[in-house]
Amino acid sequence: MRDVAEGADRTSSAGRRAGEDPGTQQSADGGRGAAASPSAAAPEEEPEDAAPRAEAPASSRHASAKPGRAERRAAKAAELREARRKARLRRNPDGEDDDQAPPRTPSRLTRRIVSFNLIGLGLLVAGVLALNDFRGKLIELRTQALETQGAIIAITLAESAGRDDGSLGIDPPKAQVVLSRVIEPARVRAQIFDRGARLMVDTHLAAGHTGGVQTETLPASRFDDPDGPMAWIERAGRFLRDVALGDAREPVATEILGGVARMQEVYAALGGAVARGERVNARGELIVSVSVPIQTLRKVHGALVLSTEGGDIDAIVRSERISILQVFLVALAVSMVLSVLLAKAIGRPIERLAQAALAAEQGERGKRRVEMPDMSARGDEIGHLSGALKRMTDTLYQRLEATESFAADVAHEIKNPLSSLRSAVETLGYARTEADKLRLMKVMNHDVARLDRLVTDISNASRLDAELVREEREPFELSNLLTTIVEFTQPKAQERAVRIRDEAVDESIRMRGIEGRLAQVFVNLIENALSFSPEGSEIRVAAARGGDGRIRVTVEDEGPGIPDDNLESVFERFYSERPDTEAYGNHSGLGLAISRQIVEAHNGRISAENIRPAGHDRRGARFVVELPG
Repeated sequence: MRDVAEGADRTSSAGRRAGEDPGTQQSADGGRGAAASPSAAAPEEEPEDAAPRAEAPASSRHASAKPGRAERRAAKAAELREARRKARLRRNPDGEDDDQAPPRTPSRLTRRIVSFNLIGLGLLVAGVLALNDFRGKLIELRTQALETQGAIIAITLAESAGRDDGSLGIDPPKAQVVLSRVIEPARVRAQIFDRGARLMVDTHLAAGHTGGVQTETLPASRFDDPDGPMAWIERAGRFLRDVALGDAREPVATEILGGVARMQEVYAALGGAVARGERVNARGELIVSVSVPIQTLRKVHGALVLSTEGGDIDAIVRSERISILQVFLVALAVSMVLSVLLAKAIGRPIERLAQAALAAEQGERGKRRVEMPDMSARGDEIGHLSGALKRMTDTLYQRLEATESFAADVAHEIKNPLSSLRSAVETLGYARTEADKLRLMKVMNHDVARLDRLVTDISNASRLDAELVREEREPFELSNLLTTIVEFTQPKAQERAVRIRDEAVDESIRMRGIEGRLAQVFVNLIENALSFSPEGSEIRVAAARGGDGRIRVTVEDEGPGIPDDNLESVFERFYSERPDTEAYGNHSGLGLAISRQIVEAHNGRISAENIRPAGHDRRGARFVVELPG
């Protein structure tokens, strides 16, 4: 009868599959028809427009036929593009197009690193250009040189260019000769003023008439271009110096008005003092001047003013800045290269980890295992991150595999009592005597109880991982816990004429963990030992702390022991090997598996071994639980 029923089930399931195929085929055909509807509908519309198109010329034929179909095709194309875009977004949450990806631009991390380094380098160079004391030192050195040179020339003029009549004053022709011999090679402008501050001699004015050095205009340098980059840099530096730093110099005013000097330092020199001055000309170029009195003893004959050529100091400063900018450009190139290399050293590994994580997420749906890149050899934070991600991914895959294996084991274990229950139900209708019916009812009750026990144990095992994570670990006395468990299981042991002996050390053993879960482990081990212990035997429970600080708990019995090949298998789910004296189906085979799960959650380990004295067969089993102290 059972075979007949199974045959009927197979026939009905085959019929269901057969009945589903047409619907499925129809749905598939319908889907293809829907997909082809735009192109298929077009020929059906053509007969309506055939006559008008026949009478119209070609140009109007295109104009009359296009609007309707063009709009529909555009709408369909837009829908197709939107569907493809959504599909790409599902494949790549970052929004990058897989099929038509644009050229990759530097990542945000790369741009940030390069920008930060360049900003810092730019600020450093700007500060060097704006605050560099090279300009001030150069002005000071040039001023000191002018003072020394002016003092020598003034003495020479006082001795060689005096008037022939012995009166106070300077003879201009003689002074011009002296200045032409001394001043021209040094590219310094010299002016001589008499006691009334009237200009007597000016080397610039006399250069073309008294044998001055002949000069030629050189080709304009690219640095002298008023619209060139150096001109802009010069203007920016002048702005920082004059406005931001408050170091503005007075412009050159009309130096000579009606032949009389307007410079304050001239009047200071006529008073017998040496005076300095700094000005800028109409082109914004710096001019440094020194006024020295021309005197013999305490008699002042006039004033000598020595000044630099406009742009001399600026040219030297510009050359210095060009050197700084050249170094800056080299540093800029090196900084950019190093920044890009640094960004790649950081960004590329992170991108590889992200791609691997995305591939793992997609592989979960595709049943494909993806290995995370192992960069732990780097020894830096990225290496630590890759190691943590790899361990996390391996743990997740192990959990997935354990879940799949657990589901398969559950299906297998539940199928056995269900098959027995189904067979009993089918046979019940053919039972003729009350004794047969009672026996079948007893079998059904046993199978139902077995199913209930399986479902309960499976439910507890499936929730165990989450509960172990949520429950708080607290310190407790392990020795007190074992004593309580031994006292709790003594009545059951006495029913089987078995004695349980507590051999835990007297000293206190404290540890940190989930006390209730560890109590479940030790109860499972003691009850498992009870089921294998013969009458009159003894179960020994011991606990001690080892020299390495770890806690070792042992549960020993005097039963038949465990086959050597199954010392590890006893901890697998649904493994059950019971004594012949026990009824079949009273154990789910999850007790030791749950015990190992709890112990490993406490960073411990559990193992089984046989008690085998030298030269003797097995004389019992020993379960060892090692826990961190």
